[in-house]
Amino acid sequence: MPKDDKTFHVELARLLYEDCLSENASAGNSTFETNIELLCFVEVLTQTGNSSEARKRVVGRQTQSREESGREGREAIEGPSPWQFWHRILRGFANEDNEVELLETYKLATEAGLADNHRFQDIMVSFYAAKDDIATTKQWYEKLMPTGDRAAPSVPTLETIRRLCIRNDELSWCKDIFRDLLAKEPTKQIWDVVLQWAAGVWGKGVEDVEGMMEVMIRRNPDDEATQPDAETINGLVELAMSFNDAYLAERYISVGLKFGIRPNAKTYALQMSYRADANDFRGAQAAYELLQGEEIINNEDLPAINKYIRALCSAKNVDYHRIVSITSDLSEREKRLEADTVRALAKLYLSRDEKDDLIDLIQSESYHYTAEERASIKEVFLDFCLSPETSTMRSWTAYTLLHPLFDETTVAERTLLMSEFFSRGRCDMASYVFGHMRAHNMPDRRPVLDTYVKCFLGIASCADQEALDMVHNMLKMDSNIEPTTALYNSLMLAYTACEDADKALDFWDDITNSNEGPSYRSLEIVFWACSQKPFGDVRAREIWGKMRKMEIEVTGKVFSAYVGALAGQGKLDEAREVCEQVPGELGLSVDVLTLGTFYNAIPGQNRKDLVEEWAKGKYPEAWKELEKLGRTEQEEGHMLFNMKREFKA
Repeated sequence: MPKDDKTFHVELARLLYEDCLSENASAGNSTFETNIELLCFVEVLTQTGNSSEARKRVVGRQTQSREESGREGREAIEGPSPWQFWHRILRGFANEDNEVELLETYKLATEAGLADNHRFQDIMVSFYAAKDDIATTKQWYEKLMPTGDRAAPSVPTLETIRRLCIRNDELSWCKDIFRDLLAKEPTKQIWDVVLQWAAGVWGKGVEDVEGMMEVMIRRNPDDEATQPDAETINGLVELAMSFNDAYLAERYISVGLKFGIRPNAKTYALQMSYRADANDFRGAQAAYELLQGEEIINNEDLPAINKYIRALCSAKNVDYHRIVSITSDLSEREKRLEADTVRALAKLYLSRDEKDDLIDLIQSESYHYTAEERASIKEVFLDFCLSPETSTMRSWTAYTLLHPLFDETTVAERTLLMSEFFSRGRCDMASYVFGHMRAHNMPDRRPVLDTYVKCFLGIASCADQEALDMVHNMLKMDSNIEPTTALYNSLMLAYTACEDADKALDFWDDITNSNEGPSYRSLEIVFWACSQKPFGDVRAREIWGKMRKMEIEVTGKVFSAYVGALAGQGKLDEAREVCEQVPGELGLSVDVLTLGTFYNAIPGQNRKDLVEEWAKGKYPEAWKELEKLGRTEQEEGHMLFNMKREFKA
């Protein structure tokens, strides 16, 4: 049964079952075959939240059988026992937490004479015990209590009651049940539960449990079926494990050896599990090696081995060769690893640059998991790629594995990776990530508008003309993208950063001609473009004049950008005049941003010195704050304040 979405699973089951009905009708198959198929279908329906449909089909089949037989009272369903159908339906409604339909189904089963069954008791007791409804749990326990000299509830029912009583401190009721069990002739399975109750509920020590086992042996010394065995010890070990008490678990195993009870495969698996939890890797390895000599029937060792592998992966001193040895053993047995184990191994292989082992692991294992499990494994790759502690080349190597192995990686996740490489100054790597998105054959994995914006902003931060040409050409060919002001802003930034201010200003024209129009960011960017374009001050004055004429509110950042546009063209006096006159008119102030932009934009160190002299006398406080940022000498010999340009659209 799938662990995630069961929709397609049950739809396929419906198609198969309808096909079976059609074939049975045409081939004249027996009622027995038809009902076997119905039982399988009911199993699927009740495990996928469709218990109502299952009951409807069973009732319908009963009615059909009566009509075909022409005799009242004939067994409604031939083949499987009728209780098997009703038991599954009852369990289905319990799993769906549907009390109304659960009781209705029990009523129908009772009317058919099928409800006096310990399996029904398990379901009803468990349903109300899970809600901690003690009164109703007691009612169902007593109502469905088997009768007879040796009759006793099933082991699952007793386990449910034990946990309920411990949770709710109902030890008096627990004691009554305990006494009733011992008053009869308990079966060996009941004895095992009694021992666990004594140790887990009444706090009996290991010596007391050992004494009870001696009583158990003396009662029926010649009946091997009633003697304590490995399963008796395993139950006590599991109890100790529920208390996170590895020492107690070891003592119970020692008690078993004292009685000549040899550990079996399950014992060694449990031992490996609790030793791994306690970081006793030497002891866990010893249990693992002993386990290899035991017969494994139902893969009961796999959960413990998986836990052991995960513990080894997270150890302070990783024993890599031991991990490889254990995973190789499982591979030879053709046994799959749990998703959490693959996560741990993937993290280890990435940290050790074990590329080949990692590829083999993912290719052999990950396609067996649910979408959620694959996503959890993929997250290991993403975290590794995005970690500041991972070098750029190792991050890129991890991405080259992630890209083909996890095709379902979303656009948002791929965009994060792209932005990460931009932030590391690797425009080539980021552009490849974008190119992989653009070339994807599935529409929902291709870049969206926001992806393009972030890509152009990244290119602007790296000033990479080759990447800009490539991605812009991709944009021109993408009919799904409707340009917006944010997109035009990012293009303006990218082309300006790549020293193509003429092209950048073309996008300003696109913005002013669009329905959306410019934003404040558009104004900041266009003034930067004007500062880079020859005679750009003419265009800057034109835009500034239009803004003033339209009485658009001017922000401090837009004002500073305009000062930068004038300064970038060497208009020292004009920029200085604007700083002295305009702020008073607009309610602004000349701050660190304004002075820093002015200083950095003006060409030539001589003019920069003039700006510094003027600013120190006119705006001494703002200049002091600016100097705290520090200055760096450029290759050309002039100085620039350490002000980072914001690449935002």
